[in-house]
Amino acid sequence: MSLVWIVLLDLLLIYFFCGHSLVRRLYTRRARVRAELRDLERHYRHLILKDRDILPAESLASLEAAAVEVAGARASAALSAAEACLQRHRTDNPVVLPARSHPWLRENFEVLVVALGLAFGVRALFLQPFKIPTGSMQPTLFGIHFVPSAEPLRLNPVRRFFGYLNYTKRYVDIAVRSEGYLDLSSVRLRRPSIPFFPSSQVTVGDVTYRVPGAPDDVLKYLRQVHGLGAYLRRGDVLVRGALQLGDHLFVDRTHLAFSEPRRGDVMVFVTDGITREDGSSLGGRFYIKRLAGMPGDTLRIEDGRLYVREPGAAEFRLVDGQDDPGFPRIYSHQGGYHGYTNHDRAPFLRSPEATFTVPEGHYFMLGDNSGFSLDSRFWQTVPRRNLVGRALWVWWPFTRRWGLVDRLEPLDFPTASRMSDPSLPPLVE
Repeated sequence: MSLVWIVLLDLLLIYFFCGHSLVRRLYTRRARVRAELRDLERHYRHLILKDRDILPAESLASLEAAAVEVAGARASAALSAAEACLQRHRTDNPVVLPARSHPWLRENFEVLVVALGLAFGVRALFLQPFKIPTGSMQPTLFGIHFVPSAEPLRLNPVRRFFGYLNYTKRYVDIAVRSEGYLDLSSVRLRRPSIPFFPSSQVTVGDVTYRVPGAPDDVLKYLRQVHGLGAYLRRGDVLVRGALQLGDHLFVDRTHLAFSEPRRGDVMVFVTDGITREDGSSLGGRFYIKRLAGMPGDTLRIEDGRLYVREPGAAEFRLVDGQDDPGFPRIYSHQGGYHGYTNHDRAPFLRSPEATFTVPEGHYFMLGDNSGFSLDSRFWQTVPRRNLVGRALWVWWPFTRRWGLVDRLEPLDFPTASRMSDPSLPPLVE
């Protein structure tokens, strides 16, 4: 996403939250008085509409007269008359409303109920927000990940604010104050933690440090930086970089009401009733993967590519761009894509000769980051009833992935193949 659009979105967000008061500070004296009179007239009109059924006739008449008077003062060319009208209405209430217990509580509760009703209605029927938790779909979609920095960070408040607002970044730059071993078993959620901004604590020697992220995320990036543990001396870097909170997107729930899933769709589904071969449950209720196999398909993976023999066909064919543009990207070995992997720890498709036939009413799911993805190669298939919807729009952060999901061509740099790596890293999601 270009810098121009990011700046425009920043300005729009700032205006949404505090733009009204900021703009009014720039008004002239006459414009400010007229704006306050306009607000006052709207307030009276709102009271008339809202409480028409409970106000006596004389109170309604007083409100109507007050609204007309304020409108006339706002239209007047005399500034002194407008100011006098505004001051009079600030001190004199044109109508006494019936007494209510805790009126502020009642009004705010009504607003909250309506807002929540609309939000949950939209979420249940149309667009469901979803956060990518892991890297199993990289580089199509990014999960929570840590980006280390070799250079010291200048962590001023402005950089912190806009780094989080635009890119979900939570910066950290900590040097060890006292030498000792990094104790990964000491990682604990720090309490109290601010909602949506969890922090954890970790101990080096006899000193405890505060680092951003939930304990599971902290363990991942500390192992990324230091391995399983390290002896750190005073002044050594404990952690330096930014924890990025993953892509946040909307899932189109209406898609499945009007059309069937198709090969190549990036789908969100629930893991209810899905287990691994040993009977253990999957970690997490919502998963996101690419739909690779349709009901009745026979699949195999060879040379990093997916092949399918559809029902009634005699031969396997390559799943390619005619199925979905996402598959050529995965095969490209560019920009982080490295093809599909025959994983030697997977019960299914673990070798080029292995095949798998998808049962009726089920779908075979694969992660785009194949060497790091816990997908249908490990727990078979997803029933139709478990599908939630198709990933539609990345709404945060404001990176190149902002916008429609799965539309970008790979970045122009080669990706090393992991197909022949004998020691694949721990699986995610």
